Amino acid sequence: MYQPSSDDFPWLAEEPDYAYLDTAATCIVPTCVRQAVDRYLLDTHANAHRGSYARSHAATEQFEQGRQTLARWFQIQPEQLAFAASTTQALNDLAQALPIDWQAGDEILLSIAEHHANLLPWQRLAQRFDLKLRFIELTPEGNLAAPELLLTERTRVVSVSAASNVTGAIYELGGLLSAARQRGVVSIVDAAQLASHQPRQLGLLDADAVVCSAHKFYGVTGLGLLLLAPQFAEQLEPFRVGGGIVTRVTREQADYLSDVHRFEAGTPNTLAVIAAATATEWLDRHVGLSHYLDTQRIELNHLLAQREWLRVLPSGATQTPTLSIVSSSVHAQDLAAYLDSQRIEVRSGHHCAQPLLQYLGYSGVVRISLGAYTTPRHLERLASALDEAYELFS
Repeated sequence: MYQPSSDDFPWLAEEPDYAYLDTAATCIVPTCVRQAVDRYLLDTHANAHRGSYARSHAATEQFEQGRQTLARWFQIQPEQLAFAASTTQALNDLAQALPIDWQAGDEILLSIAEHHANLLPWQRLAQRFDLKLRFIELTPEGNLAAPELLLTERTRVVSVSAASNVTGAIYELGGLLSAARQRGVVSIVDAAQLASHQPRQLGLLDADAVVCSAHKFYGVTGLGLLLLAPQFAEQLEPFRVGGGIVTRVTREQADYLSDVHRFEAGTPNTLAVIAAATATEWLDRHVGLSHYLDTQRIELNHLLAQREWLRVLPSGATQTPTLSIVSSSVHAQDLAAYLDSQRIEVRSGHHCAQPLLQYLGYSGVVRISLGAYTTPRHLERLASALDEAYELFS
């Protein structure tokens, strides 16, 4: 049975009252990840795939070993995994590099729950080529409402989130992705919020591309991951061009690599790849973490339900350990500020999902997201602090 440990997160012993409840934004890394980063910086830090000397060879070996470890974790082949700087960059790259001859009136299908990272690239593309964006709405329970029915003969791309960064709802995408495949529609899944909760599912999604970020599963910032279906990857030209992705360059043209490295122009973020691989190994050693977080989420829901002045946003049939609350008595920003004064860190606002908040009728909410370091004591302190905030502001 998993239990948060100060061996992994020393501040649990040093500051037991400090509650970090913003894991949906980024995870605090366990000790082993920090140590792996320290070792790399001390012993191996050099440019991977760029030098003929021993230190560079060592960096290259660790970089590619990291790719293999991550690919195994996601149950794909290493040649299906490309690296970017973030989920946001990966989605922008895909939007610009799709092998589609766009025609005015072609359609792109999204959901109303998309993070701006999976909306703005498609907005820009739609404006450029006079395309139509269509949006899957939500059921009252917070699930996607019959998404397959919105596919038409003009749909060229489906790009949807696997889980909401606001409500924590995990969306059932099987029917939509299967229907897209049958129609020859390009399918992309933003799995940033699912990567740490159901990582094994990412490689099993019947999508052309799945994207996520390492800092969402206890790695460090600065690394996005693209899981590419083999046939789809073969059709893609390099997203960005520069050093490290060519075999020959003349004044007039360049010959590009044929493997996944052609999508990784520039100096690779070897440190972040090593950190991400180490994080997956840590997660594999703690197989009870998902169950533990589910238990804590249920307890959190129970505590919130006892406070009638709060409303929890609908989060569907299955959820990540993330939820959002709203109150007519206390403004979201005031609530978050008071919690911060009590060393309880949450996030308030629209969470880079303004269309979703507009759809639900709110200008801002408070998001609470649990992680491997969340203890029952943290939830008890949260509940008490919420009561204090209500007394103060209402």
